[in-house]
Amino acid sequence: MKTPPPAEDHPAIAAPPPLEVRDKRFPLFVGMVLAALALGLKSELLGADQVWGTAALVGLLAVPALYGYMSVSDRRPSIENFIPVALGVLVIAGLAQIVQVWWQFGIAAVCFGFGFFVTAQLDYVTLVHHQKPGHLVVEEAILAIALSVSFLVVLTVHFALAGELGLIFLISLLGAFRSFRVHGVALSPRRALLFAVFVAQLVTFFAWAMTVYLIFNQGVFAVMLFLLWYVNRGIIRHTVDETLTKNVLVEYLLFVLLIAYLFFVSYQTR
Repeated sequence: MKTPPPAEDHPAIAAPPPLEVRDKRFPLFVGMVLAALALGLKSELLGADQVWGTAALVGLLAVPALYGYMSVSDRRPSIENFIPVALGVLVIAGLAQIVQVWWQFGIAAVCFGFGFFVTAQLDYVTLVHHQKPGHLVVEEAILAIALSVSFLVVLTVHFALAGELGLIFLISLLGAFRSFRVHGVALSPRRALLFAVFVAQLVTFFAWAMTVYLIFNQGVFAVMLFLLWYVNRGIIRHTVDETLTKNVLVEYLLFVLLIAYLFFVSYQTR
């Protein structure tokens, strides 16, 4: 019998690099600071234009904190990781002008800070490839709420038609781009941007046609825009992934019927 070779002759197996662990308290602290600063947008000392400018500064404060938290070894956050902050800034600035009751706006400001914490943590987990199945549901829910309220803000705050349609296009583009890059199998940035433009074009055209010829309640209008975004985004996503089955088509057909129902029960002619 042959004796086994000594231990020093065995090939060494390289151990995987240790995972850099981030302290969850840091994004939680930043979220609390953002919520406190967002409360200042309700100050009577700020005019409408100053509210938008101050909200943009609040968003800029979140960028370096998010970049530092998500930077791990050779990985860096991308544009899609900063989209929730941009949507949150738009929402909180618009709500500061729409919501008149202080405590209601306070809840919105707390949700803004808490949303920053949750999205930062989930994006970090995705970046280091430790995502769990339930995380996707939470990310989808947060994106759905952010898009719906963003549409509501744009439709409620008085913008010129060109500005309103431009913001609807931008919101749809950012939401679709993040979805194509973060949710499910990530598409390349160019493909994600191209498909996001397709989604945003349809939603904007629908918004233009409804705004020019008809009148809708802002809340119902925002829900219809989000459902249209959701159906268009979903069909493109399943087509690219080659998972467009009969059950998926039935699901989106039901959403289309819901859009049609909301349309016919709520529209008024000019």
